[in-house]
Amino acid sequence: MRGTLINPAISDQKVNWMVCDWDLAELDQTLIWQAGLAAARVRASGEFTDALKLLVNGAFVADPAAWPGGNGSAETPWEWLDRTVRSVEGEADAVLYYARGLQEYDRELFEVLVGGLAPLLTRVGLPRGYIESELFLGRYSATPGGIHREGCTNLHMVLQGKKVMHLWGDTSDWIPEGVDVRADTDPLGNVEEEYLPDLAMADVEHLTTTTLRPEPGQAMFWRSGIWHVGDTPEPSLSFNVAMYTGSFDNPRPWTDVPVGADGQLRREWLAEYREFAGLAETDADALALVSAIGMRGIAPREPEPQQTPAAVRRRTPAPLLWTREDDGSLLVAAHGAVRPFPAETLDWLVGLAGCPVGEVREVPAEAGSLARWLTWQSFADAV
Repeated sequence: MRGTLINPAISDQKVNWMVCDWDLAELDQTLIWQAGLAAARVRASGEFTDALKLLVNGAFVADPAAWPGGNGSAETPWEWLDRTVRSVEGEADAVLYYARGLQEYDRELFEVLVGGLAPLLTRVGLPRGYIESELFLGRYSATPGGIHREGCTNLHMVLQGKKVMHLWGDTSDWIPEGVDVRADTDPLGNVEEEYLPDLAMADVEHLTTTTLRPEPGQAMFWRSGIWHVGDTPEPSLSFNVAMYTGSFDNPRPWTDVPVGADGQLRREWLAEYREFAGLAETDADALALVSAIGMRGIAPREPEPQQTPAAVRRRTPAPLLWTREDDGSLLVAAHGAVRPFPAETLDWLVGLAGCPVGEVREVPAEAGSLARWLTWQSFADAV
């Protein structure tokens, strides 16, 4: 894995929106749909969550059989969408399957995202809130909820079909007088939101600042607090990376991450990050979260290996991070997991943290337990 989701222009704070390219071959329709089906199975099992929604003509659908994969077959996104449209009496004007926190349902997707977003740490930093991934599959003339804005910066990738995003800027002076602005707070992320429920997009389309029209395989980028609404001129499958900044006008929505090639993050910075983001109670929790690029993930399905490899090959550009404890031992984090290891592993750890993807490193006796753990976390492969 050598690609990235991070276009260099994202680090330019003067860029508020753009259509951009991205290069991460592993993040494809097959992987996204695999995770989307896993999320739908959770919902079908009876676990209700606001993070998973199926809407048809504006109404929420609870029937597990109607959800993706609910008919017991390995249907494609387009087979499911066709099945849903045909099941509606009359016209199916709007169909949307939405899954938030998608990386929490599929370990492979989680690992791909951590590697693909890794350049964010050194080029931009981390936002005040979590980073999450979202699936949008359907056909609709306007995003359910209508024109809105929230405290998150977005990188929205169109995998197949067509989707456009209409933007009105980050101020409210364009909103017609007398239009109700409904303030809300996202219950999952405690993030500021505002909606214009009584305002149809057609009434204010002429006031848009811009409309982003990506080709399949391109992405749309826009910053936190910008009014927007999406529509699909034809059925589409898209994937969003939402980087939560907390509010529209946060004076410090992001923080730098002072990590070098050796992978070290000092305890003083971890304490500052905990205070800044409020997402971690301990230094270990903070180190783990940074190693996952601010995402909540899913643990490996396989049991931890017991055999020490003679050598390992680095398999991902995901960060390998560490900090030193008061007693001199090390806390090491990769792919959102963290574990203490003896100080004697430091030289080997630093070498692995700074080496390129694909490089093979012999495992000395003192680093055996660390090497086993890193293969379990899919940071390296045993060779």
